Amino acid sequence: MKRHLVLAVVLAAALVAPGAEAHFGTGKLGYRSTIRAVEPPMPGLDLKVLYGDDQMQLENRTGKTIVIEGYGGEPYLRYGPNGIAVNVNSPAGYLNQDRYGQATVPKTATVKARPNWQKLAGGEKWAWHDHRIHYMSKIPPKAIQDAPREPHHVIDWKVSAQANGKPFFITGSLDYTPPPETASFPVGLTILIAILVAAGAVGLFFLRRVLLRSLD
Repeated sequence: MKRHLVLAVVLAAALVAPGAEAHFGTGKLGYRSTIRAVEPPMPGLDLKVLYGDDQMQLENRTGKTIVIEGYGGEPYLRYGPNGIAVNVNSPAGYLNQDRYGQATVPKTATVKARPNWQKLAGGEKWAWHDHRIHYMSKIPPKAIQDAPREPHHVIDWKVSAQANGKPFFITGSLDYTPPPETASFPVGLTILIAILVAAGAVGLFFLRRVLLRSLD
């Protein structure tokens, strides 16, 4: 029991939106993931993508128990009448601790393992990192490498889930919009500014000495 509690705490830390621009701020690189539809439609289900392409936030006001499936189709997250729980035997929770899935998965966490639900929080809203909604490489797709200042469609994605045991899907699109170029000064102008700042500092130093002497 104590071991399962530790696992739940570890997964909770990985699931909670960890402040500004999670997982290395990749949303700033131009990737944007958007939700297109819930198929079939699910009234009362409120979804949004956080941090550009990093996390999915779900608020369940359907009156149904919603289960988000992991990458192998196993139960991963459960939104029910008693709050939100994570299956500590789902590999997804461990893989999600790293942006590119480079994380250690315990031997007990397998797709076929019997679900072991551990409560994460009360309420109806929770966010988790999901590899399905972002690009799984540090190297941009070839199209972006060839034309980094042009917009691109990257992938269509799908997240599988269940509502009271009936399957449904959250579908979306990952796209690329060129991020703003960082403004830079010419080298000569940068040197000139540095010289002017230094000269100003020297001038202030001597002006202070003159003023102090006049007061003596």
